[in-house]
Amino acid sequence: MQPHDPAARLLVALEQWDDLALASVLNPDVRLVVDSGDDTGGDLHGRAHVTRVLRERLARHPEASLHIVHVNGRSGVALRRHDGAVLGVLSIEGTETIEALWLSTAPRKLAHWNRRRPALE
Repeated sequence: MQPHDPAARLLVALEQWDDLALASVLNPDVRLVVDSGDDTGGDLHGRAHVTRVLRERLARHPEASLHIVHVNGRSGVALRRHDGAVLGVLSIEGTETIEALWLSTAPRKLAHWNRRRPALE
């Protein structure tokens, strides 16, 4: 991943809990669509709101780590447990800044990600 790639910049900002870096990679009018498979999902707008929701969701899984992945032909970010299980996948749209994010945490939609888990070392 190139350092100017929005997915790489998002990953670093989230890993380091760096609000300035996160603000620099998210468009002020960024949209986040959360597909959780239940009524906790939704459609959010605005950098402050999206930042808060991403932080809250990451805080639920302090043992998990973030990884750059390809989602629908684009760069994205996956949240994986130490055993390799995928807990969520972020699909990213935008070139200079991120204009839209799609977060899938629905177990049904993550099933194919978890069938191809990497071998544990």
